[in-house]
Amino acid sequence: MKIISIIISLGILFLNSAISKDYEYKQYIEDNKIDPLIKSLEENSVDIIEFSSFSCSHCAEFHNETLQELKESSVYKNINFYLIDFPLNQAAFYATIVANCNEGIRPSYVDSVYQNYDVWTKARSGEEIIELLNSYGLQHGLGDDELQSCLKDESSHNKLLSLQVDAQNIFGVESTPTFLINGEKLQGNRPASEFIKIIEKKLNN
Repeated sequence: MKIISIIISLGILFLNSAISKDYEYKQYIEDNKIDPLIKSLEENSVDIIEFSSFSCSHCAEFHNETLQELKESSVYKNINFYLIDFPLNQAAFYATIVANCNEGIRPSYVDSVYQNYDVWTKARSGEEIIELLNSYGLQHGLGDDELQSCLKDESSHNKLLSLQVDAQNIFGVESTPTFLINGEKLQGNRPASEFIKIIEKKLNN
């Protein structure tokens, strides 16, 4: 897999993508059949979409620290949390492919990649990065044959890239992490208290 091929694919998809400015985030979720990593059982809930790159240190900080604080807050039960992969380099795109290989292991794989961020991002070679990213999937039950099949499935790769291009075109996402909280755009990792304040405001509207 070459990074240049990713860039070319992105360019082709960008040229073919014409989205109305009136396109809503809920339609984006529905059209792309995106399931939440965290699903609220409450009638009054708030949708949080994170556009995230596995190679992004601020994304790792959000998952390892901020999200954990949110889980301990009173608003956590009201959150629907969606993670949209927005890979910023080849290693992140590789992790994205593995993460989406099996929906059953996706939540635990995401946790493992971010929890081990300082391990795999500091690997001595590309081969070691791949080995580590594969191992996080395999340890959560991803079969080796299934993994190899996913790595060769170019149609699924293009679909993952199209999500990224659409995020740029529709929502103006340019960096990670970028959040949509019931459609309200928030860029960068913030203190949990800021997320809680916004969520409480949305719940009371």
